[in-house]
Amino acid sequence: MDLTKKSVTLVGLGESNKALYSHLSKNGIVPSIRNKEPISVPLGAHLITDNYLNVCEDVCFRSPVIRPDRIRTNGTITTEVAYALGITRGKKIGVTGSDGKTTTSTLIYKMLEADGKDATLCGNIGTPCIKYAEESTDKSYTVCELSSFQLMDMTPDLELGIITNISENHLDWHTSMREYVEAKAHILMNARISLLNLDNPYTKEMITPTKPCVLFSGQDLSLARIDAHHLVYIKQNAIWCDGVRVIALDKIRMRGKFNVSNAQCAIGALWDYVSHDAIEGTLRTFSGVSGRMEKIAEINGVTFFSSSIDSTPSRTIATLSAMDKPKCILILGGYDKGVSYAPLADATRGIKLAVLCGANSDKIEREIKNSAPILRAHTLNEATRLAYNNASEGDTVLLSPASASFDMFKNYIDRENEFKKGVNSLNG
Repeated sequence: MDLTKKSVTLVGLGESNKALYSHLSKNGIVPSIRNKEPISVPLGAHLITDNYLNVCEDVCFRSPVIRPDRIRTNGTITTEVAYALGITRGKKIGVTGSDGKTTTSTLIYKMLEADGKDATLCGNIGTPCIKYAEESTDKSYTVCELSSFQLMDMTPDLELGIITNISENHLDWHTSMREYVEAKAHILMNARISLLNLDNPYTKEMITPTKPCVLFSGQDLSLARIDAHHLVYIKQNAIWCDGVRVIALDKIRMRGKFNVSNAQCAIGALWDYVSHDAIEGTLRTFSGVSGRMEKIAEINGVTFFSSSIDSTPSRTIATLSAMDKPKCILILGGYDKGVSYAPLADATRGIKLAVLCGANSDKIEREIKNSAPILRAHTLNEATRLAYNNASEGDTVLLSPASASFDMFKNYIDRENEFKKGVNSLNG
């Protein structure tokens, strides 16, 4: 997209549009900034707050949290990441999914790095893609995590388009589950190779016989007659790819069955691109992303784990599956994304205690009140102390909220840091 002779505006000034503003201004393009309320903007920038969604400029870069259909314009609506991927050189790998996309993106990046590749990790994971775009070369590998908010109005050109899985999520933003699934599917439209979860009902329906497709499954597919570019599956307590034994499950450093799926996804993505030693070595040493089943401390025999990144019931269910339930005290609750919490009833049955904290505590309590003892807290710090006071030696306190963080915190990292402070205060 040539912007040199066009008027440009940014709607919202989050991390991605801040990075884009810096990039554009360095290249002689000074966009206006539109925002609902007055905000601090770069020196010399023109801020528009009146009717900020009535856009008269030729090109509008929306913040991902703003739905494109809220913007009224005769011009082009796009995003920082769509523009950045358009000017990025080399092989581009896009990763999305309701669960696991951050871990899978990071795993792929680590494997590329272990193989000596020129690799970058960007997108929804935290670092805007535009920061790396101009530095990319034909030998670069760009791993970009993409959310449904970003994908809703983009179909990026990719070497690999990956969907880890799809479950109910973000129904406070999307108008329906159908719209959410369609947004996720955009990652496949212009990808040379699709990578999909054969065990997930939504992604299974996206398999296209005419396009190269890598499939992974928790089932033994060694004798299955499935036409795929690669098949990654579980057999004899190990991960296999196309008949080659990759790694024993008990040698994967990351805990939890869900992380086996993430490992399979990364293996399938890079089977043709890096050495098998780099793949296996990364799986043996990588302990997981911050905020995902991360051990925080052990105090008087009580172990504290943070899985603050668990922003949906399906993530919490997966995390609980790796726990000894009778010894688990679960802290959950937060911002309501419009999803059903009914699946938590079975998942929490048998846990020692649930401590609820957050805006959706009432909704969660209605679903799990017959499954587990419940205590309520006003703050995360209070919830942490209540959990500890009701724990015995050998118990585990797990923060796995099944909810977004925006009722009390900026993001899941902010929530995790507050949890760590609360745990440290107990130690003190």
